[in-house]
Amino acid sequence: MPERAVPEGLIPHRGPARLVHAILESPRPDVVVCAGRVPADSAFVCDGRVAAVVLLEMAAQAAAVLQALAATPEGATRPGYLVAIRAATFRAEDVPADAVLIATVRRTGQAGPLATFDVTVGRAGAEEIVTATLSTHAGG
Repeated sequence: MPERAVPEGLIPHRGPARLVHAILESPRPDVVVCAGRVPADSAFVCDGRVAAVVLLEMAAQAAAVLQALAATPEGATRPGYLVAIRAATFRAEDVPADAVLIATVRRTGQAGPLATFDVTVGRAGAEEIVTATLSTHAGG
């Protein structure tokens, strides 16, 4: 699958709060790989660096992309809430602003509006920086 921009209506994030910018692949209905970055003008940036914990937000946005793609062929914005982060592991304290990041999300379970995902985020072509299990609730 060629890289494609995340459509504006797919997730509600805008401006520097939008960390996911492209869908790199979606090989199965329960997996998506997205590219993104934390822009230099983001409130998350301090002295040109971004705390690694912010990458959990990028992972949550990629999970929202996966959920929206599953909702309809074109995807659709639906309110969603990050309700739990479990087993988060950080292999770095921070990353440079504007670094190209890759988020891989795999849905591991779903019961109605509740979903669980295994996620990883890392720099393109480098080791993973964050791995975690996220849980979300799709609002309505």
